[in-house]
Amino acid sequence: MTIAESAKHPEAVPELPEPLSSADLDNWALFLDVDGTLLDIAASPEAVVVPPDLPDVLARLRERLGGALALVTGREIAVIDRLLVPLKLPIAGVHGAELRLPDGTMKGTIVNPAMPRILAALEAFVAGNEGLLLENKGRAAAVHYRLNPALGEDVEAFARELVETDGEGLEIQPGKMVVEVRPAKVDKGRAVSAFLEEDPYLGRVPLVIGDDWTDEPAFRTANARGGRSIRVGRDKRATEANESIADPDAVRQWLARMART
Repeated sequence: MTIAESAKHPEAVPELPEPLSSADLDNWALFLDVDGTLLDIAASPEAVVVPPDLPDVLARLRERLGGALALVTGREIAVIDRLLVPLKLPIAGVHGAELRLPDGTMKGTIVNPAMPRILAALEAFVAGNEGLLLENKGRAAAVHYRLNPALGEDVEAFARELVETDGEGLEIQPGKMVVEVRPAKVDKGRAVSAFLEEDPYLGRVPLVIGDDWTDEPAFRTANARGGRSIRVGRDKRATEANESIADPDAVRQWLARMART
């Protein structure tokens, strides 16, 4: 079953979610996507801009939540650390293939032995098609076609054939203007569940904010646990999220407001 077939909410509402009150902060755990949620989408992954006050807002909000805040992103943990320096948060990177727990413990899947061959094939494909960008994530690889949207179907077909031919233990994950090859049985929903088994998230209700198809498993996890799921932006794609917010700037303002409560 596809995400679109399983989704329940063709349009998420309301436009501006109710923030957590000061009294609520002791009961909730907050899980945030990065690109398209905390940060505005850029032409390439390297071109994103981090607002100068964002690391401080996240640090203050994490303190208000008793530590129960984590980033759940498709990026590698090391990349997020560079973006948010000097802040180091608990993170599920590469959709959960990497995990840094609150005590600093690192967990992760092994690098699939097929990845070097997959990467080489993707590099050749990208080199032969104008407007494509390859993002090497170690355990995964993503081909971005934002600069040439007409190639989206070709990118997905090529990646799918690679995985079916020489990618046991891997799967493809389409997203907004990107197709990714990543470890199978890894997704943001499993990552959120893993955090919820650890202090200080244990016993708390999850609130997940994200913008892309890759966030749908995390939305489902939040909903199944009686929590909240908020999608950033509006489009016609169905979603499991039960609330929405306009854009990353609105997310940042919303988080800053809660950090001050």
